[in-house]
Amino acid sequence: MKKEYLNDVLEALKEAKDLRWIDADEGQLDFYTRERPPVAWPCCLVDLSMPDARSLTAAAPDPQRCTLRATLRIAFNDCASLNMATPAPVRLTAMKRYDVLQQVKNCLHGKWFSGFQQPYTRISCTPEPREDGIKVFQMVFETAVLEI
Repeated sequence: MKKEYLNDVLEALKEAKDLRWIDADEGQLDFYTRERPPVAWPCCLVDLSMPDARSLTAAAPDPQRCTLRATLRIAFNDCASLNMATPAPVRLTAMKRYDVLQQVKNCLHGKWFSGFQQPYTRISCTPEPREDGIKVFQMVFETAVLEI
């Protein structure tokens, strides 16, 4: 896997103006020991993987068509509730999360980068269950790349 893939995603995410922290996912939301993770809110943490690689020829060097997966964790620590009994301004704060998620989607969905055989496609966006009050959504994008 090439470092350019990560750099491309991190640079593209700069277009999401409401994100205050963009970084590689190094466990910031899972392995913190102080009062809160070492990020600014809202944040987006990126992890890349290559879950599938297929050889195209038997020749060396062996070119491969690879699935490249970008898993983004978009996290909020706004303590806002969507409960209909809460005051409207509190609900509006919670609803802003969905604006940020849309910004993140707009940064990558349909985006082409060098070496890609197809653009990034959003595969899913799901909330993560947590007990610490941090609201985290996992958004997954996939593309195909050709590597030699």
